[in-house]
Order: sequence, then C-alpha cells, then structure tokens
Amino acid sequence: MLTHTVKIELPESLLDCARVEALDDARELVTFLLERYVQELEKAQRWQAYEAYYEARTPQDEAEERELMADFSFADAKSNDVFSI
Repeated sequence: MLTHTVKIELPESLLDCARVEALDDARELVTFLLERYVQELEKAQRWQAYEAYYEARTPQDEAEERELMADFSFADAKSNDVFSI
C-alpha cells in the first residue's frame, strides 16, 4: 500500500460537532476516519477482484478447484473435530 500525506483543515464547527477540543484529538479523529475509508476501499477492490477472478474461470479451473477441495476435505473435517473438543 502506498503511503500518502494528507493535509486537512477542519472548520471549527465540525470539531465542535465531533466534540474534539484539542488538535491532537482532531488529528486522531481524522486519521481514524481516513484509515477506515482506506480499509473499506481496499475491501471493495478485493471483492471486485474476487468477482472478476471467479467470473473469468474456465470450467476446467472450476473442476480442478473442486478436486483440490475434495482432497483436503478430510483434513478440514479432522481439524474441525480437534477444535470442537
């Protein structure tokens, strides 16, 4: 992920609405909101990439994936049994 520096000026009324009294608190609030936005953006991009991948798969790719899942189903079931103890 690329790191960018963003300078944001907030109107005093917004800070009053957010009940942020100190500049450090305002920075933390803006940082939190921007990080949350970036996380949601990355999540949406990942979802689109998964959709594109699954839509582009050939029937042969799907069959190979089903085979692999079947090969590991025993191990999956066994690990689930271990965790349910």
